[in-house]
Amino acid sequence: MSTPPTTPAPAPRILVCDDSATMRALISSILAPAHTLLVAETGEEALREASGFEPDLIISDLLLPGISGADLCRTLRQTPGFAEVPFILVTTMADATSRAIGLEAGADDYLYKPLRERELLARVASLLRLRRAMVALEVRTRELEATNLALREVQGALVRAGKLASVGTLAAGLAHEINNPLSYVKANARALVAGARRLGELCADWSGAPAALAEELTDVRDLAGDLLIGSERLERIAGDLRVIASPEAPNDELIDPAEAVESAFLIARARFPSMPRLDLQAEPGPPIESVGRMLTQGLLPLVENAVQVSGPGGLVQVVIRQLNIGIEIAIKDSGPGIAPAILPRIFDPFFSTRPTGQGMGLGLSIAYGIIHGLGGDIQVESTLGQGATFKVRLPRLSAARAGAPPGS
Repeated sequence: MSTPPTTPAPAPRILVCDDSATMRALISSILAPAHTLLVAETGEEALREASGFEPDLIISDLLLPGISGADLCRTLRQTPGFAEVPFILVTTMADATSRAIGLEAGADDYLYKPLRERELLARVASLLRLRRAMVALEVRTRELEATNLALREVQGALVRAGKLASVGTLAAGLAHEINNPLSYVKANARALVAGARRLGELCADWSGAPAALAEELTDVRDLAGDLLIGSERLERIAGDLRVIASPEAPNDELIDPAEAVESAFLIARARFPSMPRLDLQAEPGPPIESVGRMLTQGLLPLVENAVQVSGPGGLVQVVIRQLNIGIEIAIKDSGPGIAPAILPRIFDPFFSTRPTGQGMGLGLSIAYGIIHGLGGDIQVESTLGQGATFKVRLPRLSAARAGAPPGS
């Protein structure tokens, strides 16, 4: 089996700056044709041409008309892309002060005239090897940073999935244990509310009823009402726990994403009588294969969170974009934003920044579990003082038809 021919590496690019035509010709004759040269007569010309030429090495005379070679070096060292480019200063001045000026300006080497061909080639080759090593190290560093970032994202997803799996087992038991006594509490609370109302009506018809009895009945009605509200809240919590415990979705159907978003806002409106303004923008496109009820339930915690942090006078913007193989639903609120320190934890079960009693911290973890169960993903972006944006991406085809397992 023959080895495919390798493409030769391009010749190193060297920028030469010298006001002497003789020196320019001498340096060119020594370095060409193994190097690609760009020759300049002044430091100003070298500065103009450097960005477009992108040299791998710069050779400049120390004494130039206009800006000096040392100033040229100092300026390039402060120019993006040139901080690490090797720089050789050439001069007839062999005193220590001149050499110190050049090195302090950022030069990597210092050569004296008259130039010797062998020494110039050796110095150039050495600095070019260093340059290639630095470029390779920089590329490798960027690759490692990208790999580390990907590993951190995968690790975070695995940790979150592990937490959801552990919580699922706990949630199944809690939902079962809560539902049994809850059914009695809720039924008795409704009966107590109805009984207190009936007693109040009887008391109103009794002309001789003591005033204290009427006051006690009012308190009983209020307590019974609070008990009923509390039982309904427990019922919602038990429902959330069941979703975490059994995220499997029923059969897929054709869904309009905009209708799912509107359904989530309709449900949220029952909890928040004073709603912020909704701005829904949807790119036209075909429906997706998903489960309408589950999708609405997965979007609901994101919508309720956006409504709550935006407040009655705020704005919730929803943008639905068509992607190559799916859609993206971006929900942006006008709230205070999410602090960077807690951003990685917002999808963790039972994590909440709200005061005790105002939430169990299950909403976003439920959304995460449902959306992943539908084959999608959730990402969040936030800047303090500028609100937060939750981006839900869903495939256009169901996971089964796309040939992937659910939640992949």
